[in-house]
Amino acid sequence: MKRLELLDYGRFGGGLAVVAYHYFFNGISNGKVTSISHIPELVAFAKYGFLGVEFFFMISGFVIFFSAKNKTAGQFLSVRAVRLFPAFWVAVLFTTAFAAYWGGEKMSVTWPQVLVNLTMLPKLFGQPFVDGVYWTLQYEWGFYFAVFLMLAAGVQSKLHHALVLWPFYILLMRAIGMESLPYASAYYAYFAAGALFALRMEEKGRFSLAALLVSLVLCVSFSAGKAAGLTANKGIEFSALTIAAVVLGQFLFFVFLTSRKGLALRLPASRLAGGLTYPIYLIHAHFGYMLLSRFANDGNRAIAYSLIAMAVLLVAYAIHVLVERRLASFWNAFFARSVGSCGDAVQYWLSARLRSVYAASVGRSQ
Repeated sequence: MKRLELLDYGRFGGGLAVVAYHYFFNGISNGKVTSISHIPELVAFAKYGFLGVEFFFMISGFVIFFSAKNKTAGQFLSVRAVRLFPAFWVAVLFTTAFAAYWGGEKMSVTWPQVLVNLTMLPKLFGQPFVDGVYWTLQYEWGFYFAVFLMLAAGVQSKLHHALVLWPFYILLMRAIGMESLPYASAYYAYFAAGALFALRMEEKGRFSLAALLVSLVLCVSFSAGKAAGLTANKGIEFSALTIAAVVLGQFLFFVFLTSRKGLALRLPASRLAGGLTYPIYLIHAHFGYMLLSRFANDGNRAIAYSLIAMAVLLVAYAIHVLVERRLASFWNAFFARSVGSCGDAVQYWLSARLRSVYAASVGRSQ
């Protein structure tokens, strides 16, 4: 798939929405930023920035559909590891360095916590995240693992069937109150929606359209349904109608993205914008909270916000250029030999097991 420049802009815009949510609203609301108060005019908009995460999930679903095509299970794992781990490892150590001095009661970390966080799955080991924004990566890897299993089992050709059925599965599990089952969480409806937009670029059909509409209903009802809980927990009113409108806008973004005009659109610095988004997301939250609490007050907060935003951009740029781009050859080789080889070994073993089971079943039927 050729690079879609509008998608990079969308990714960057989603990242800015999340940053605004944390800096102007949530960091102050949850007590991690203690030196400044809310700016009501900004809060009215920034409080909906959490929906940028849901948008990231849609983008991930869209991109992974193409990433999985014509790849072995090991190649798929290797590509995803290269994309996620190098910047993440640096971000964990970067945030830890600041937390060691300025973390305080709410953002301090321990070395066991840091080491387990490097796996991206600290909750599996009973440890909290070094930075709260890392929770989304567990959903990302959950999605990747499902795709990996399909590739390893040799049923890549059935991926589009699984994607079409996925929203109906989520809907059914939600109807019977079993959303805790694997891949039934409403967040996965966003992954499914993005993947379905990608699928429909190659083959349009009534069933995929129906699945996409079900995804839309699931996403709107899930996110808008959080309005009452957010209002109660945050002490400020969230509008279910506004949330629904934002989610609908996210779907319309993909409608345009996958149109002829959207595919042909050329935008300046799109590659850089897309490349900066992930490092910005990884480092902005606790790092920004600590700087705000230490240096900002209601009198200088405009300058403080500007300087901290510049610092985040500079650090993100350094991570993107020095860690992700300049060391790309090293990371590609490293992860191909490690997780890639393991993934291909699993695919070989699983394929052999499936062939053995199939041969045994054929033998019994004769």
